[in-house]
Amino acid sequence: MTPENMKKAAAMLIRARDAGGAIPRLPADLRPVTMQEGYAIQDEVMRLRAASGMEQAGWKVGCTSKVMQEMLGLDEPGGGAVLAANHHTSPARQVASGLTNPVAECEIAVRIGQDVEPREGGHDRTTVAGCVEACMAAIELAELRLPEHADMAPAEKVADDFFQKLIVTGEEITAWQSLDLAALRATTTVSGVARGEGYGEASLGHPLNTVAWLANCLAERGTRLVAGHVVLTGSLVEAVLVEQGDDIVCAVEGLGEVRLTMV
Repeated sequence: MTPENMKKAAAMLIRARDAGGAIPRLPADLRPVTMQEGYAIQDEVMRLRAASGMEQAGWKVGCTSKVMQEMLGLDEPGGGAVLAANHHTSPARQVASGLTNPVAECEIAVRIGQDVEPREGGHDRTTVAGCVEACMAAIELAELRLPEHADMAPAEKVADDFFQKLIVTGEEITAWQSLDLAALRATTTVSGVARGEGYGEASLGHPLNTVAWLANCLAERGTRLVAGHVVLTGSLVEAVLVEQGDDIVCAVEGLGEVRLTMV
């Protein structure tokens, strides 16, 4: 794919997102085929957003669990950027009208305390742990806004920031080192009804494995995780379709709970 076509694809995605509703599939000549092309379009989207004055809050990683990979028909994780305007603290409210197939995901999030510099041989969870300032429970609200997503290549989903809409984070726990993040139990409740549970190990075996995966992915793209950014490490519970009137509570043992109300 030519740089010019990548720019055209990014501009089309921005216009479609800003208009709201389902996003038409990109024309054939603008569709990324490889993951590298998908991430290049994603990076161009963020470049254009930054040029218009919109700041980035961090990143989300999706499909880190077998449950979510099976749900979306993928066999590898995918990353996406999160705008500061789309980062909320609990409790939060979101207008449901205008959203396309919104789903809520229960996650563990981390705040990066210092830049994660590229490392020869790549990062693992032990090398990124010292860069994590805090952990917290989180909700990601995603939109299945690509009507043909089941038939799309992973690169097309990555180009659209992997369905990201907004994130809600709970209290930041700075003394997280005493917690076994992989063993923490997570639950999703919608309007008082239990909708599922899972454990931290669903995130590539350990949430910090996901942080390391993202750090390595960004290094390949010539960038890095920076201090202050929040990283969502993937759904621990199968995503739940939500609608107007739903009160969503996601709880993670040792990290507390986070709430999002659809109005």
